[in-house]
Amino acid sequence: MRVVPLVERPDLAEQVSVWGFGEWGHLNPGQTLDRRRAKIQGKMNVDRVPIAFVALGDDDGIVGTASLIFDDLDGDPRNPWLASVYVPVEHRKKGIASALVRTVEDAARRIGYDRLYLFTSTAPSLYEGLGWKALEQRDYRGEIIQVMEKSL
Repeated sequence: MRVVPLVERPDLAEQVSVWGFGEWGHLNPGQTLDRRRAKIQGKMNVDRVPIAFVALGDDDGIVGTASLIFDDLDGDPRNPWLASVYVPVEHRKKGIASALVRTVEDAARRIGYDRLYLFTSTAPSLYEGLGWKALEQRDYRGEIIQVMEKSL
């Protein structure tokens, strides 16, 4: 398994868009799959935020994705954010999410950030195991989320 910037595999942008819309579309009122596609196209960077990454399996097929973005919670002044970490069920528990998180952390550090934030409603223990610290819980658009940070 290897992790590369999405810009190196633009053919996978559609799958990244579909996964993101399916997993988090409900948190973004008014978002459509077409808008998600446009957002993903804007993450085709390697040296500046936003950056999308994809994890590739041994057959070079996509097995996960994650992004480094500037803002992830409306009205929250903290930045940048680890976002959109997604690994399909059949590929979970193989270290893919951890590799994606480390890749985003490394990219943020390389760009010059010394702190990174995220929010999750489903995997706080994954991030705690990777050295992330819980900051607060809050209701975000009808879902209870855990906001976390990590010093880089």
